[in-house]
Amino acid sequence: MLWESIRDRYKKATRIPQQLSPIIELVSSLSLLQNASSGSYTCILGCLIPEELLFTFEEKGIPSSNVTIVPVTDPQLGNHVDSKFPAKPPGSLPILAIPQYNHGANVIYIRQSLAIMSYLNELCDNGAEGFPDSRYSMRGADALEHAHINGVIALADECTTQWNAIRLFSTGAGPFPLPDASNEMLRWVRRSLMTIEAAYNDRDLAPLIQSETDESATNNSVNLPDVVLYQFLEFTVDCYGVDMTQRSGKVVKDVYGRDVLEKFPKLVEFYNAFKTRISVIRDAEQGEVPPSTVLEKMKNWHKESP
Repeated sequence: MLWESIRDRYKKATRIPQQLSPIIELVSSLSLLQNASSGSYTCILGCLIPEELLFTFEEKGIPSSNVTIVPVTDPQLGNHVDSKFPAKPPGSLPILAIPQYNHGANVIYIRQSLAIMSYLNELCDNGAEGFPDSRYSMRGADALEHAHINGVIALADECTTQWNAIRLFSTGAGPFPLPDASNEMLRWVRRSLMTIEAAYNDRDLAPLIQSETDESATNNSVNLPDVVLYQFLEFTVDCYGVDMTQRSGKVVKDVYGRDVLEKFPKLVEFYNAFKTRISVIRDAEQGEVPPSTVLEKMKNWHKESP
């Protein structure tokens, strides 16, 4: 696997989604610090690294020679970063730091995982800055595909954002229980998933399936919303014990009081297909799964699990 050497070197750096901890944060930086003439970038990642970034690295075939993982200390202790790397600037994480040698500024920062993913994909699509040429674009081939992909990305990211209220007020991971509020928010998550279900309705998802013996099966079927959506679905299953693709199959009231069928056959197909991909394989020995003490709190629902 492309990232095996990075994982071996930094066994303490975990791939637990950054939503798991309100204390430990992530710094990520892309930098030409080691060799400005070679086009070699460096990615600084803290104790937590968003899954979707690693999925993107591997799906795009970005080798570990382009990117180096560097642990960062607890932000409550000052967000210390080794002095040979860019310091963490103010703002939410992750943050991508891009050295600028001819434009007056030392570093330009890009914030948020989705923006970073889009930027890295564009570099690969253009074979720029020493990154490998894309075998395919994860952003779509034309304006119509771009628009469609951006719409599904927004919906998938919306699910993750809305889940914050559910986890905080429905599980032992939150400060206090507000199950009624979290159940209402859960209805909005399902609304977003229903829209994604409709967007995937006519899509052939079989090409997403990839066997461990066929690493060449990185075809042009994977796009950015797939990465974001899978990260959300895996996150809820692994950390909260809730498979959001498995619903009642009954007609229920949506957030506007309309009758809708609560069933996601295409999302089930998508989730089962994408989990076969080499890019999503995790190693518990490398700290890529949450510890049991954390999972115990997260899976302790104050009310019947959604």
